[in-house]
Amino acid sequence: MYQNRKPEDRDDNGILIQRLAKNIKYLADENLSNHNITIEQVKILRFLSESLGSFAYQKDIEQNFAIKRSSVTNILQNMEKSGLIERLGDVSDARIKKVLLTEKGAELSKTLKDFICNLESVIVNDMTGEEKEVFKNLLKKSLNNVNELFR
Repeated sequence: MYQNRKPEDRDDNGILIQRLAKNIKYLADENLSNHNITIEQVKILRFLSESLGSFAYQKDIEQNFAIKRSSVTNILQNMEKSGLIERLGDVSDARIKKVLLTEKGAELSKTLKDFICNLESVIVNDMTGEEKEVFKNLLKKSLNNVNELFR
């Protein structure tokens, strides 16, 4: 059935989702490379800048983005080396890491906020308001369906 179809003509949901995610990541990484930052780091900067007091615990980041502890640790180490964040051990339990946005991180977050908003609007560019809402709800449902497999 798929022998004579070009990859771009395939309309399987999984392939479409994978291609969309890949294209978004490539576009983002290409535009963010001049800032020496990845899309994952930008999302964390944004999360911290929107958090009360411009800080969060590492566990909050893991849960919010559904990323494994080891991956978050690696991302945060790179951000710390770049001077975008500081990580502090909790006074009562050094295993608990408080992640603080530095001034440099806050400035970069402001600079990149428009880029991220534009990127998100490109995804739903030709959709009506109703279609955008349906799209978001379908994505949430699909995500919940997949998440159920991990419980």
